[in-house]
Amino acid sequence: MNRSHESRAGSTDNDQSATGRRGFLRGAATVGTTLVGFGAATGTAAAGGSDGDYEAPHDYPLISTRDHYAINWYGDPYLTDGHTATDYDTVGDWDKYDDATEICVFVHGWNADDGNDDDIDSAYTCELALDQNGYDAFNVGFSWDSDKGGGIDQGWYEAKEIARNNGPKLANWITDTDRPVRLIGHSLGARVVGSALETLNEWGRHDAVRSATLLGGAIDDEDVELDDEYGTDIRDVAGQFDNYYKTDDDVLAWAYSLGEFNSAVGRYGIQDEADAPANYEDHDVTDVVPDHGSYYEPGDGCIPQVVSEF
Repeated sequence: MNRSHESRAGSTDNDQSATGRRGFLRGAATVGTTLVGFGAATGTAAAGGSDGDYEAPHDYPLISTRDHYAINWYGDPYLTDGHTATDYDTVGDWDKYDDATEICVFVHGWNADDGNDDDIDSAYTCELALDQNGYDAFNVGFSWDSDKGGGIDQGWYEAKEIARNNGPKLANWITDTDRPVRLIGHSLGARVVGSALETLNEWGRHDAVRSATLLGGAIDDEDVELDDEYGTDIRDVAGQFDNYYKTDDDVLAWAYSLGEFNSAVGRYGIQDEADAPANYEDHDVTDVVPDHGSYYEPGDGCIPQVVSEF
């Protein structure tokens, strides 16, 4: 199965212009060095530790937007020829989709190299953990251009923009399916999930996502508040929203905090509990999850807690 889906009617393209957000950070050697460490730590197979090194079948099903983006000479992402703000591809073996009553989509984080199968291996690893805990749905990975860019920040800020721009693409797939959908976003995959909820809210699709789950989310801790980036989208679109955080997550404690000058929601949870959406819940898994890469590892992560909330 290998299809390409065009832009959803009525949707709006993302602004691909330069944002200038990277300015002084690109010139800061200490921040650059920190983000090099973050990049090394967040490739899925060795994401700040290990996700168990499970190998997926070569035909594992994916919603893919790989090579939909490239980086121009001054460091900004742009859509490649033939692609729109909302198109996507489906690859791999989707035979079980026809009998599925529910779909679970795993969204990987930064620096996942599809050439090394980081994207399918991480999704498959999460599926094994879900199966181990009695959740038997159709699982699929969402593979996006998380390893583009370069420079002193190792492509971190390009990846942030591409992650956000992938939200409408994931949202478009969600509107195309007639099955209930659960979303699981690891690390920078949290930005893809948040952007997808934002897009679905703009499209008036308030019944499309049964649940959304963040694992070690690499977005700011205030982004999930009602008066900030994704709060109203969480409230209006997700049936439930669960955030799993680890207070001693070294990747988020050092690399994210120094690179963003902020705290990640995957480290301490929401910044202001009083401003949390009604369907939002934090879960402290510090004593359960050994490292940033293990949230979704069978037998070593927090998937038992995730499934219990389903």
